[in-house]
Amino acid sequence: MPVKARWLILALLLLAMTLLAGGCAYLRPLLSGVQVTPATISPNADGVDDVTHIYYTVGRAANVSIYVIDAGGSRHYFRKDQRRSPGKYDVYWGGVITDPQVRQVAGGQQLVTSQVLPDGAYTWLVEATDDGGHSQKEQGQITLKGGDTTLPDLLDFTVTPREFTPNQDGIGDRVLIAYTLAKKAERVQVFLEKPGRDPSQAGLRYPIAEDPTATASEPGDVGYHAYSYDGGVDLNAEPPPDGDYVIKAEAEDRVGNHVVVSSTLTIKEGGKPRADVAGGQINWQGEQSRQVAVPLGQTLCFTATVINIGPVPIRTSGPWPGQLYKFSENSNTLAQRANEQSWYQQHGSWRFGINFDTTGVDFPFRWAIGRKQDLEARLIDGATQYYLLPGHRGQVSGCILFDRVPPVGTQFWWGGLLHEAVEVANDQVDRIQVLVGAP
Repeated sequence: MPVKARWLILALLLLAMTLLAGGCAYLRPLLSGVQVTPATISPNADGVDDVTHIYYTVGRAANVSIYVIDAGGSRHYFRKDQRRSPGKYDVYWGGVITDPQVRQVAGGQQLVTSQVLPDGAYTWLVEATDDGGHSQKEQGQITLKGGDTTLPDLLDFTVTPREFTPNQDGIGDRVLIAYTLAKKAERVQVFLEKPGRDPSQAGLRYPIAEDPTATASEPGDVGYHAYSYDGGVDLNAEPPPDGDYVIKAEAEDRVGNHVVVSSTLTIKEGGKPRADVAGGQINWQGEQSRQVAVPLGQTLCFTATVINIGPVPIRTSGPWPGQLYKFSENSNTLAQRANEQSWYQQHGSWRFGINFDTTGVDFPFRWAIGRKQDLEARLIDGATQYYLLPGHRGQVSGCILFDRVPPVGTQFWWGGLLHEAVEVANDQVDRIQVLVGAP
């Protein structure tokens, strides 16, 4: 036998073996075994014929699309160009198509990402296209009737304010997110999302929990819903990094109608505030061996330094360093005496305090955590606010005049840092014994 003939026979044998080893993929149909049953469905979540079952077999690797065509010739996709390896497949379809549309609703625009098709007769198609561009499709008829096409609209979606500083300074710390749900939903979620091209940041989501104290309705019920967002700082978590975000709310009902509304939000100076008394020490005037002797009618004086060791500015308020208290008064009575509204306790304000062991008030003597020259003044909503910037130090000083003898059993005194209406950030700082004697 000529050499060329032998090589030809050998090539044909190798080709045959390759076809057998590959399961004769190219001898199989690209698409086969297509069935859609039942041919009539009522997608309304009543448990009766809510879905149809779609079966198909792919003979070789291909992109598969499943869609329907309505009476007007419009195409509606259930699956579009999804990669499939050779094999048998089946999937349930409840009349829902993913054809994003923007619609106007009360309060703005709403994106409808999936919805149940209107009742009527449709042509279904299952189409496969292999890597060589060869296509094959099967089609048939399906009817939808009694379907639930009502959307779980999210009405009057609001985000207030659109810029906030989650740092527990008591000013602009929280964002109110609210909407009215028009239809009972199986699932509602609100989250913060980071847009942008940076793959390490884009698509990051920060879920936001509904505020049960601000909403009469249960989650997912028809009615008004509110969310109070603090960036997680109140739970001692770091908030999302500063920057521009999108706040989204999504609602989906039992049959698969799904809508999305969105707004924008900017985070600035976000972070958990932290401060410390430098060296954990207070310079008590006249202190010897952890004791200070003060005659009645005289003063107990001190100086200390406060350091902002956190990532965000810390807001403070008077009385300013150098202020003299009488033992018979506390910070509130001093504010009344001085007619100074800003000296009263304020949510989010930091102050340096002095406490003693028989007081009925927590840290009755309080001062700002720095002199005005140590702080940055900011005009906010018409009022001047003072901040100790990150890494900066504030000098504190003050005196307490013993205009009367302390209660029996009063011995120990100490300093601390108060984050008012939030926490005692530092307690029992430089504890000493104070002996108040005869004048």
